[in-house]
Amino acid sequence: METERLILDYIRESDKEDYFINISHDKKVLDTFICRYAETLEDFDFSSYPGRSDLFAVRLKETGKLIGIITFFDETADSCEIGYGIGSGYWGHGYATEAVRRFLDYLFAEKGLHAVYASFFTGNDASQRVMEKCGMTYDHFAEKELSYLGVERDLTYYVIRRKPELILLNGPSSAGKSSISRALQQKLRDSGIKAVLLSLDDYLQMSAVEPIWEDDVYAVTPRMCGDIAAALRAGKTVIVDHVITSPRIHRALLDAAAGFRMKTVLVSCAVEILRRREAERGDRCVGSAEASLQYLYPKTEYDLCLDSGETVPEALAEKILDIL
Repeated sequence: METERLILDYIRESDKEDYFINISHDKKVLDTFICRYAETLEDFDFSSYPGRSDLFAVRLKETGKLIGIITFFDETADSCEIGYGIGSGYWGHGYATEAVRRFLDYLFAEKGLHAVYASFFTGNDASQRVMEKCGMTYDHFAEKELSYLGVERDLTYYVIRRKPELILLNGPSSAGKSSISRALQQKLRDSGIKAVLLSLDDYLQMSAVEPIWEDDVYAVTPRMCGDIAAALRAGKTVIVDHVITSPRIHRALLDAAAGFRMKTVLVSCAVEILRRREAERGDRCVGSAEASLQYLYPKTEYDLCLDSGETVPEALAEKILDIL
């Protein structure tokens, strides 16, 4: 792993002296980074560090010199905690922030984790600033969680969660996707994520007397896909509310999201409920809901399938949040 100034890679046998100087013998580092102190290089037991898959050297790119370390631990199926230390001789240059940002990318994109935690001792303002600069936010406080250097230590925990980038809700007309999408957008906003909502209805002239054909939807697909791609490139989370009825429309949407994370959600219900809702709303051509259910594409292979027949939108939005 590389950044503008750093390389993050595994510990080597040749790193023993730099590790000793910048971590295990550096009392300023050990005031806040939990590690056993080594008095002399000869007494420093380095044998367990090289080759570990959970421990990485932080190196200066121009010299290859180890100036610190970063590690992950307490890994579960979807989360872990990280710890990091930079030799005190290299403080004040932004190396810790640069390393942590790249490490978070690795944990999210390559290891597929959904949440990463970190903690700092009360009073360690520098580590707190690193976490905040990397987008981490307060999670919880643990009073006297551990004893270190003969002192009972309070820990403050921060967390960062991987943002979903595209959430595609597909389903027949009158299935309730719009209500679910708005509820999901609000829940994401409440958690600090500003999501853009793009609905097929915004690109078509809906009518109670004229049906919407697949060709009509395909005609507006380039404009809708362009808006999706632009929002994703701008770093926004995008919720798409759609009625996909053909492989060519589905392919265009996938192409628009290429290179970004995506979750797909099927929203449907019994045809009798679709018919009733269609009649109640009065702004769709009669039979549109049933026809779109018949021709919906794809039928399977969604990340989540929701039955909107008897459940309120807010509860269904919570189920979507659970898979994010």
